[in-house]
Amino acid sequence: MMIGLIRVLESLAVIAAALVAIYGISSWRREMKGRKEYELAEEVLTLFYEAKDKISAIRNPLSWSGEGQSRKASPEEKPEEKEAFDRAHIVFERYQRYQETFNRLHALHYRFKTIFGRDKVKPFDDLNKIVRDIHTAATMLGHYWVRLSKTHLPMNEREYDRLIKNIQEYETVIWAGFDPDPIAPKVESLIEEIEKICEPILAGPNLGVNNIGN
Repeated sequence: MMIGLIRVLESLAVIAAALVAIYGISSWRREMKGRKEYELAEEVLTLFYEAKDKISAIRNPLSWSGEGQSRKASPEEKPEEKEAFDRAHIVFERYQRYQETFNRLHALHYRFKTIFGRDKVKPFDDLNKIVRDIHTAATMLGHYWVRLSKTHLPMNEREYDRLIKNIQEYETVIWAGFDPDPIAPKVESLIEEIEKICEPILAGPNLGVNNIGN
């Protein structure tokens, strides 16, 4: 009788030890998962704040001496054409200066999607679209400014008005300070959205991943 009881107690002790070990492993896994989520959210939110500042710097309407002149000009370009293309190239020079921030965000995009879900990466997509819109506007403005400089070419009033309208539209994209500004509110909106996703994770473990951004 006593031997049987001892064996039962030994079995219970083994089971208890196994349960403690399993709980310990599960707890460790949860801790590691939570730490990874925290570190990723912290890095991504920091980079989005940096990207916001970089976009503001790229869109600064003031330019400095020598900006835009890194562009390799065509031998056939006339002085006024070179000036127009160089002025548009300022946007690309500035972007290249700050490109590391955008590259790091692009690299984290898929990790963020894997850990937090595909419905949480909209701010990444919105940021990419803003950058593409700025690049497109700069490219188009180079050609429009060149066309405007060629006053010797025939252009009727309707064509001229359309050209000026296009120039004004794209200038509001590459330069800040216009009212309305088509870019700044979009940047603010995506920052607010990424904050809603990341801040609950950074605030503590009590708010589950499934609750972020809701």
